[in-house]
Amino acid sequence: MLNPKEIKSFIRKIIYKLPYGRKLFQGLKSIYLLRIRTFRLLFLEVNKNDICIDIGAHFGDASLVMWFKGARKIYSLDPNIEAFNALKKNISGIDNIYPLNIAISSETKKENLYLHKDIKNESSKDKILWLSQASSLLSDKTNIGDQFYEVQAKSLIDFFNQLEESPTIIKCDIEGAEYLIYKQLIECARLFKIRKIFLECHAKKYHQYKRLHNDFINLIRVNQLENTFVLSYDNETPLNT
Repeated sequence: MLNPKEIKSFIRKIIYKLPYGRKLFQGLKSIYLLRIRTFRLLFLEVNKNDICIDIGAHFGDASLVMWFKGARKIYSLDPNIEAFNALKKNISGIDNIYPLNIAISSETKKENLYLHKDIKNESSKDKILWLSQASSLLSDKTNIGDQFYEVQAKSLIDFFNQLEESPTIIKCDIEGAEYLIYKQLIECARLFKIRKIFLECHAKKYHQYKRLHNDFINLIRVNQLENTFVLSYDNETPLNT
């Protein structure tokens, strides 16, 4: 009997044989993702003129939702090479989604991307892919182990400055590293006049980030950006599925 993953693969193969089958599958997947509240909120906000940034894109689900709504341009960022390769496959053929194998952090430099604690060998590609959602620049998460590999990181400000057009929508799910960049998120929201920032926060599950999270919330209030930030939390349905 086929498991859910095998059934999905079987359906994909059938649809891909149809005319424009790949686009059809991508559209159907986008519709299916709208069963999740966070994706519905993202879908409802995006319009055809938006320049979107998907930070921590993982397999590209949020990018597909934004594409399906008609966003003009989407930058999909993920530092985990196995997740990034899956991302490129999932968005293949979509001209206005631009995949980038980088991390967003406090500085532009090489950093360590720490892998899930069940990964004991960096060559375990299938396991790295399966557990890629846990990958983080932070080594003190309780689900992180000793394995890591070096990735290119950019500060959010540096990344924004290299873009030809200012972004209008940000989706960010980076497994605790939001607390490395929360001040930059505030600064970018003000300087670049970001309309909405959809951010998954991880302080409820990882209590060591609670103080930073409280500082972040206070900054949002002080800068009167309550209508800009849409926060979800790690004990809810995540932005990456």
